Amino acid sequence: MERRKVTFKLYPNARQAERLTGWTRLHCELYNAALEERISAYQKRGKSISYYDQQNVLPEIKAARPEFVALGSHALQQTLRKLDLAFQAFFRRIKAGQTPGFPRFKAGRRFSGFCYPDPAGWKLAQNGTRGATIRLGSGKDAMSIRARGRHRFGDGAKPNDLTITRKHGEWFASVTLRVSEDACARARTGDAQRGVDFGLNDWATFDNGETIANPRFVRNEMPRMAELQRQQARKKRGSIRYKRLGKQVAKVHERIGNLRREFLHKTTSRLVAACALIATEELCTQNMSRSAKGTQDKPGRMVRQKAGLNREILSAGLSMAHNMLAYKAVEAGTRLHVSNTRQLKPSQRCAACWEIVPKTLAQRMHVCTHCGHTAQRDKNAASVVLIDAHAPGTGVAARPKPLARQRPKSKSVTREPLAIASPDA
Repeated sequence: MERRKVTFKLYPNARQAERLTGWTRLHCELYNAALEERISAYQKRGKSISYYDQQNVLPEIKAARPEFVALGSHALQQTLRKLDLAFQAFFRRIKAGQTPGFPRFKAGRRFSGFCYPDPAGWKLAQNGTRGATIRLGSGKDAMSIRARGRHRFGDGAKPNDLTITRKHGEWFASVTLRVSEDACARARTGDAQRGVDFGLNDWATFDNGETIANPRFVRNEMPRMAELQRQQARKKRGSIRYKRLGKQVAKVHERIGNLRREFLHKTTSRLVAACALIATEELCTQNMSRSAKGTQDKPGRMVRQKAGLNREILSAGLSMAHNMLAYKAVEAGTRLHVSNTRQLKPSQRCAACWEIVPKTLAQRMHVCTHCGHTAQRDKNAASVVLIDAHAPGTGVAARPKPLARQRPKSKSVTREPLAIASPDA
């Protein structure tokens, strides 16, 4: 069984929205209280409290605070587990010599939401092609919320867990489905073999010279965003108008993210459906978009220009595109070859004679000084990665396997208990 996630937009009425807000605040209160307990126990007695110690106290909490009963035992346990995972990450970073980042208290308005880690306590009912109903709780405390969304996996998909989140005053439900491999499969309509080079001038350039234009969602929305931010800067901080303009800016950012996600999903789906082989190079956008600011002792150069380049790199969503191609290629039976950029050097290597021809970023044409081959720079790079996909093992061959589709997950029907390792102080 595979796992896939689908997100529904919730449309609660005023009373349901108030209850969701109240439940979120209770989960936030539990999270902060558990964090305070761990900190106090260590400061006063040098004792480390584990997840299981705090989970065993939940019945006493529900007896003293009846309002926690409606939230469900499993959802409350998941909130405690969320805190425990934060501590595990904290101790792991300490051992690795990284910046630790101690778990922090959460403000109620910034607490994202809560989660049901298994099918208990909620139910999903699909109504028609786009409508759905999500039922939370049981008995007289249950509430059925209208939702909008759909998935392509049919009636055989079984819900596994549910996460309720709040973004900019709107509510969303992310449902993880357990789906059979046959239901995940995508129909492939072509057997083309394509090398693709991702970039910024053109979002994608193929080995045959075809290109996909860069939609530049951030650049298109920047005038509107700048105008809203100028208006907000003139308002008194904390005022009603200041907050109202802040919500409008957030809406613009949300629109950009939605447009980018839709573009990437449609483009990658068309690509894996038409190709039996897709070859590209490995990209590390985190390094590519690193700031050039430098330090006070060693200040960087052309910081403003590099900031603009970083914005365009992140706006293109190249890393997200790679992740989508990875799992969609498996579903469609398409082979995805990801070349090792440091070994292969597609932008510098000649696709005709395989020699290294150094070029600066400003040089957009590839002119080989060894064989005279001339081609557009990105087209030549796409041809190089396609050749590397056909002939791995030439000494400069790339990664022998494609990028991992997803992190390994448990095959159990519901969650499995975590192995908690709380180091002694």
